[in-house]
Amino acid sequence: MIHIVINEHAKKGRKTQTDKLRELLTKKKAAFTIHRTTQPGDATDFVRKICDSGEKADIWVVGGDGTINEAVNGLRIPSQVTLSVLPGGSGNDYVKGLGLPGDLIDCAKKLLGTTETRGYDVGETETFEERGTVRFAGSCGIGYDAKVCHEVDNSALKKVLNKLHLGKLAYFIVALKQVFANPRFNATVIIDGESRTYSDVIFLCFMNNRYEGGGLKMAPDANPCDGKLSVVMAHGIRPLRVLTLLPKLMRGTHVKHRNVDVISCREIEVITNQKQYLHTDGDVQCQTRHVRVSCLPEQIRMPACGTQYEGRPKTAQP
Repeated sequence: MIHIVINEHAKKGRKTQTDKLRELLTKKKAAFTIHRTTQPGDATDFVRKICDSGEKADIWVVGGDGTINEAVNGLRIPSQVTLSVLPGGSGNDYVKGLGLPGDLIDCAKKLLGTTETRGYDVGETETFEERGTVRFAGSCGIGYDAKVCHEVDNSALKKVLNKLHLGKLAYFIVALKQVFANPRFNATVIIDGESRTYSDVIFLCFMNNRYEGGGLKMAPDANPCDGKLSVVMAHGIRPLRVLTLLPKLMRGTHVKHRNVDVISCREIEVITNQKQYLHTDGDVQCQTRHVRVSCLPEQIRMPACGTQYEGRPKTAQP
C-alpha cells in the first residue's frame, strides 16, 4: 500500500498535481490512499500513525523540505515502512540532493520502477533549552542561514512571490539584506571531546544533503548514506567579501575559501556567546546558545533510485 502524504499548499503540491498523481497510480493499478495536510504537524501525525499500525507500507511525501522534515519526525526507526520523497515545494533541496527528478510525475514513475532500497541518514538536534530534540533530513544550521529562513517565513514576500512562481527570489532578497544586518557571534565547537573557539562566525551548517536554501550547494561532498555530518562553517569574512562568496555557493566552490571550514563528524556540540536561530530543513525551531547535532545510528529505508551514493560499510559501528 502506498500512503501519499501531500501538502497541496506547497508550490508544486496543488490539486492538479494530486489529480495527475492519482491518474498515474490508477493506471499502474497501484493500491494507494491520500492524506492531505491542512496545518503544521499533520505530516508528522500521519506518518506516525502509519508506522504505529505495524503494516508494511510505502510512504510518499509530496511537498517542500518542511513537509519532508515533518514526515521524518513522525517516523519510527526502524519500522516496516519505506519513505519516498517527491518534489512539491519551491526549493526541493532534499529531492535535488538525492538526484531525483524535479518533476513530480517523472519522480513518481522512477519510484514505481525501483525495487532496491538503501539506508539514508537522519540528523538530530538537541538544544539545551526547552525545545528538546528535533530530527532533520537534509540540513540544519545556526546563524546567517537560519536568520534568513526566519525572516522569509515571517514576511508576506514569499507568499506573494510563490504566486508568481518566484519563491526562490524571496530567499535571495533576504539573503542580501542579512549579509549586513545579521550580527556575527563567537562559538565554541566541540568534536570528539576536543574544543576550539571561533570568533566572528557567520554561520554553522550541519548537512546530510548537498543543498539548502533553494539550490545552494552548501556541502558539495556531503553523502547522505555515510553516517556522518558535513559541517560547513564561515567566519572572519567581511560583509562585502561575503557578497562575492554568495555566487560561489551555487557552485559549491565557497568551501575553497580560507575562512570556510568543512568538518566531517558523527556528532558536534556548539556553544555560542549569544542566542542564534536554529533551523532544520529550512524550518526555524527556536533560538539557542547551546546545541548538539548528531547523525543517528539508525537509518531510514528509501528507494535507491537517485544518485548512487556509497552507503555505510557493513562493519561500521554506530
